[in-house]
Amino acid sequence: MFKAIFLAAQLAVAPESVDEAKAMADANEASLSRDLTEQLLESQGQALGTALAACGRPHMDLAVFTVVLSLNADGSVKRSWRKGDTYLAKCMHAALDASGLAGEWPEPFYTSIVLTLREP
Repeated sequence: MFKAIFLAAQLAVAPESVDEAKAMADANEASLSRDLTEQLLESQGQALGTALAACGRPHMDLAVFTVVLSLNADGSVKRSWRKGDTYLAKCMHAALDASGLAGEWPEPFYTSIVLTLREP
């Protein structure tokens, strides 16, 4: 019970930095039910596939980057943050911000994607 109240209080304060938003996303994701976790992973996978198809280019900088999304109940993006300044990071951030994540989500809902890619 205390954990749920603490999480609700944490989520009520809007984060200012990507690090604050990432911490909130981590706490949010850790509290999800199994069904909601499965829905989130499926939705993230679909959004990432679409974004990567639009943004990926051969021999581009594949440095690790993070995108954090604050979602509305319908999956549209309320606010987003990015850590990483490569072309791929910026393009993926823009694509994920525009598409959101399909599904119905409790509000407030924070989720993060840390992407590590390697050339084949």
